[in-house]
Amino acid sequence: MAKRLGSRLFFLLAVVFIFSGLVLAAKPEFSAEMIQTDAKGKVTTGKIYVQGPEKIRHEFSDGDTVSVTILRLDKKVSWTLLPDQQYMEVSFQFDPNQLNPELEYEMKTLGSETVNGYDCQIIQYTYKERKYGILVQWFSEELGFAVKTQTKDAKGKVTSTVEYRNIVEGKQPDELFEIPNGYTKFSIIPKLPLPF
Repeated sequence: MAKRLGSRLFFLLAVVFIFSGLVLAAKPEFSAEMIQTDAKGKVTTGKIYVQGPEKIRHEFSDGDTVSVTILRLDKKVSWTLLPDQQYMEVSFQFDPNQLNPELEYEMKTLGSETVNGYDCQIIQYTYKERKYGILVQWFSEELGFAVKTQTKDAKGKVTSTVEYRNIVEGKQPDELFEIPNGYTKFSIIPKLPLPF
């Protein structure tokens, strides 16, 4: 579970860092169905809500449970909502408006394609730090966001694909990007050695 949350958070951050380097005509604001396919072909579905590049909410369905991650770059934090009205917080020790030197990349435009009704430029980002591999985005200037994103390892093997379908543009409720009322912060209490 923690590994899955960590990889999703890294993926989300990588995407947002690249967006922060783009000059957008307007701040994206929309909701959409999200389909994520891993390297083995396993499909996970969910929803995404976007309010500008600094506020993003992901909801992933896994059986009967829904895992929610809220990314707030304006506050340099992400929140993961947990069962029993708790949330886990991860603070970022960097300026989200500045590219982390470890995430430096080379950018290359591969062409254009229409995806889910949006004209997109296909842009490839090859990270200089090989462990991060390659990110390919089908970026829509009209939407101000990538309609499809694919991650690859350093050898070019696809490790995951995320696609947004049934996109509905328009104002998103502010409360989607806040911790719900009644939630308390989750903290791990370290186990202390027994006194005997």
